[in-house]
Amino acid sequence: MKPILVMGISGTGKSTVAQRIAERLGGSLVEADDHHDQDCVARMAAGMPLTDEMRWGWLDRVAAAAVQAPQRAVIACSALGRAHRDRLRAGTGPLDIVFLHGDRALIADRMAARRDHFMPVSLIDSQLAALQPPDPVAEGAVWIDVAQTIDQIVDCGVAAVSASS
Repeated sequence: MKPILVMGISGTGKSTVAQRIAERLGGSLVEADDHHDQDCVARMAAGMPLTDEMRWGWLDRVAAAAVQAPQRAVIACSALGRAHRDRLRAGTGPLDIVFLHGDRALIADRMAARRDHFMPVSLIDSQLAALQPPDPVAEGAVWIDVAQTIDQIVDCGVAAVSASS
């Protein structure tokens, strides 16, 4: 089965949604944040965005973890640009994509409320600037607005990836 990529800018709920989809489908969560090197985490924590050169090794590690997952991988990863998703696909093959998006103010409020996360709210604009939303046709992505409840978001995501399998 194709891995599932739950993507979007920081603060959209990727980790929570991916975990819940993995639980519902009997899949394996691959949390991309766990595969960043310490230099990149420190850079982001200091309010500096990553360059694509800094992302390539990370994306390769995420793809390798997805391929090694014991069950269908559900990847929580920003994958902001088409090139980032292409890099993941180079390692995993085709992906089902769940794109979490929403109002900037809502996402900023959620980021501000988080504790113990390295990504500061100050990086939201650089994330939005780097975002190349996935094409629903060319990339087979389902778009889900994060203004909904977590249960509604997960239900939509599960229905979309179940229909494509």
